[in-house]
Amino acid sequence: MTIKKIIEHGGTITFDDISHLNQSVETSLIIDDLKEDLFQATFPFEQIIDIGWYPEFCKNGEFRISLIKDSDWNNPIFSEKAQNWTELNSAIFNALKKLKTE
Repeated sequence: MTIKKIIEHGGTITFDDISHLNQSVETSLIIDDLKEDLFQATFPFEQIIDIGWYPEFCKNGEFRISLIKDSDWNNPIFSEKAQNWTELNSAIFNALKKLKTE
């Protein structure tokens, strides 16, 4: 996962259980570490990028990347799912493109 890009976009990491995971292996090999709360970063204008695995600890699960504004968790301004690490990085880039900058 590209934390550098998140920081470059003004993000402040507030929770990170994803960086220590072995991202060079398939997710099925680390399923016991894949949970709903994996990563969160805050951005200006009350925005949050949240990453989790749903359903947690499930081999058939997937990453969910959400961009939340004004603490409205029921209506993310962006949401994308990813099956693997490559798709996750792509989804993070897509979420960063949706950040409000003014």
